[in-house]
Amino acid sequence: MTFPNLNLKARQQGAATLLVVMVLAIIMAVVALTTAHTGLMEQKITGNDLRAREAFEGANAGIEYGVAYLTTDSYSNYTALTWITSGSNQSSSPATASGNIASGNFSYTPNVTYQRKLNSDYIRVLSIASETSDGTITAANEQYIKSLSLLNNGSGFNAPPLAIDGCLSDVLGNPDIYIGTRPDGIALGTSQSPTNQGVWGDSDDGDNPCLKQGHLNAHGGQPVGELFIHGKAWEYVFGAITREQIKAKADAEVAAGVADSDRNFVWVSDSSNYHTSWGSATHPVILVFDAAADCPKINGNPTIYGIVFIDAPCVANGWGGTEVYGTVVINGDVSKLNANTEFHDWTGASGTVNSLGNSFIDGIYKVPGTWKDF
Repeated sequence: MTFPNLNLKARQQGAATLLVVMVLAIIMAVVALTTAHTGLMEQKITGNDLRAREAFEGANAGIEYGVAYLTTDSYSNYTALTWITSGSNQSSSPATASGNIASGNFSYTPNVTYQRKLNSDYIRVLSIASETSDGTITAANEQYIKSLSLLNNGSGFNAPPLAIDGCLSDVLGNPDIYIGTRPDGIALGTSQSPTNQGVWGDSDDGDNPCLKQGHLNAHGGQPVGELFIHGKAWEYVFGAITREQIKAKADAEVAAGVADSDRNFVWVSDSSNYHTSWGSATHPVILVFDAAADCPKINGNPTIYGIVFIDAPCVANGWGGTEVYGTVVINGDVSKLNANTEFHDWTGASGTVNSLGNSFIDGIYKVPGTWKDF
């Protein structure tokens, strides 16, 4: 006796079991593949995060290098920068490379640049680090720093071509003052209060007892009285920096054997004739003739770019063939100002617009709150 329905049922149960097993196997395979894919994604994310952090560390190392390059030796490194001007913006970079930042099998090269607005004291230090074998792995960081000049508290290079802590008289020959494009038009300033300045330019200056122009050709420039407080000529131009500080810097340059062409500070105590040229349109100097030097006899056709401070009155000064681009400050009266002497405002010296003050940096500091990574 046979039971065909039972065999069919058994076969159906076997097929169903096989189907369930296959479905479970497929589900387990999908779970396994999903788990493996998730693991691979997490591994990639972890790797990318690691690369990103390494790139950031490379960029941050570039920032530290860029800031340290200036702050650890701000005096020489800052002045050595060559700024490239484009419109109202300037850019520069450290003179030496910062090298690679290694991490495992990867290394990162920070590219450090300095950026600022034309002649601004604020500098943006920008560092972009790229993996040496994969340029798509990059990170950037920035930090702002500020440079402080020795002349921040004084008039410095903003002083007129000639400033006198006294009066001018008995001009000889035809010395010249050129104001260039100086916006205020001031050729000469004094601590005194000259009267009737409207007669400036008259041949006898009989109504102006303090500033007697005589044969001095100011080329349209005008005088101004009470430019600074009487007896404060030094403070007017240098602010809070003292004579001792300037002399110490000049002595330090001599002791270090700094070449004359690289000097920033020159201190003279010798009262003999003086006929040395100093500075350039892109590298001005501070030249001080102290009280012991009296009023120096500057002759022999020297050209000086910078601030010349004479710490004594100048009577029968014996100047001749001297050109000064910047400002001359005389601590006392001036008489018998000689011919062939030329005083030029900075605006008449090509190149100074982008360089004034770069030689006299007293410190460079990080500006709080300006750090950024992106």
